[in-house]
Amino acid sequence: MKAEVVSIRYRIELNEVQIAKLRRTWPNGDPFYPYEKMERYLAPLQVEDLNWHHYSGPYLYFTVYGDDLEGTLAAALRVFEQRLG
Repeated sequence: MKAEVVSIRYRIELNEVQIAKLRRTWPNGDPFYPYEKMERYLAPLQVEDLNWHHYSGPYLYFTVYGDDLEGTLAAALRVFEQRLG
């Protein structure tokens, strides 16, 4: 038998401006950046399991899947930088 790595969980440290952007809410309390919205920005990349709640500290956690983990990670980081600054 041979085991292969098919997914890796990453975290990136967010600065205060990025944290504030992700925790921003509409007047009704709904998040301005819900997970579904960020997942749409990441499509069609194989990136899932986003997490940036207050209990995760100053980090954004996500899981990269597929055969090209490094390429997908690089593309996801570009999306995060573009959307979060």
